[in-house]
Amino acid sequence: MRKYFVLALLLFLCYLLQSSVLPAIAFGGIMPNLLIIFVAACGFMNGEICGLVTGFVCGLLVDVFGGEVIGFYALVYMTTGYINGMFQRIFYPEDMKLPLILILGSDLGYGLLCYLLLFLLRSRLDAGFYLLHVILPEAVYTIVIAFAVYPLLLLIHKKLEAAQKGSKE
Repeated sequence: MRKYFVLALLLFLCYLLQSSVLPAIAFGGIMPNLLIIFVAACGFMNGEICGLVTGFVCGLLVDVFGGEVIGFYALVYMTTGYINGMFQRIFYPEDMKLPLILILGSDLGYGLLCYLLLFLLRSRLDAGFYLLHVILPEAVYTIVIAFAVYPLLLLIHKKLEAAQKGSKE
């Protein structure tokens, strides 16, 4: 129970940072996606169901407080969390390569889905411009921030797992 309370608290903290602090450090309108980092980390640390639920709540927050299409972000974040949760079986806390690759892939997938469903269907066909000026810079910025945020999330995960094992014994 404590684990889910801490995850909910972290989720709301990430959302608040995403919507209030990170726009202040945006470069040319590009800012890192802290919610993608959190959803991906919850997925591969805790499994498909936790990633799915975390992604749904993150997406719902984005949809309710600023989404253009209600339900779109909930679906995208939910899918991201679930797909990352499939990698729990090969997740080792000591190895930082897999989580960072998954975070990068999640952000690239998020950017491509946003382009396909929000822009391409509205006949905005300049995919090269969007890829070079929005998707790739956001992915790079997100992965740079992930180098700082991911170890903190991993530390919290280890503490929660230790506390959960201690309470079972």
